[in-house]
Amino acid sequence: MRFIIIFVLLIVELFANSAAYNRGETLFFAKGCSSCHGPAAEGSSSYPRLAQKPKKYLIKRLKAFRAGKAITVSQQMMAQFANNLNDRNIDDLATFLSQHKKTKIEDVADDYLGGVGS
Repeated sequence: MRFIIIFVLLIVELFANSAAYNRGETLFFAKGCSSCHGPAAEGSSSYPRLAQKPKKYLIKRLKAFRAGKAITVSQQMMAQFANNLNDRNIDDLATFLSQHKKTKIEDVADDYLGGVGS
């Protein structure tokens, strides 16, 4: 009986994550995130890579931006984009970015530097 319950919960979680991933992907492109962070969330010299960053980190940063906590000009710009995101939007974006399937992380320098502009 426990096996069945665990199996059902895993299936539900899998579909929930899939739906959140798809909603996050839609938000990423609809809100224009790809314009600065790149279509694969790979970042650039001016904007940090977001693909495959830890979900908790992304949620924390997006909620801080939504609250208007910004020090740099880039962060102030992010605050304008994040101010109309609700908690579900933030969770969906973080799910999409943390599980991004199209990017192979080979840029270890970005990991050591913490991301340009972050």
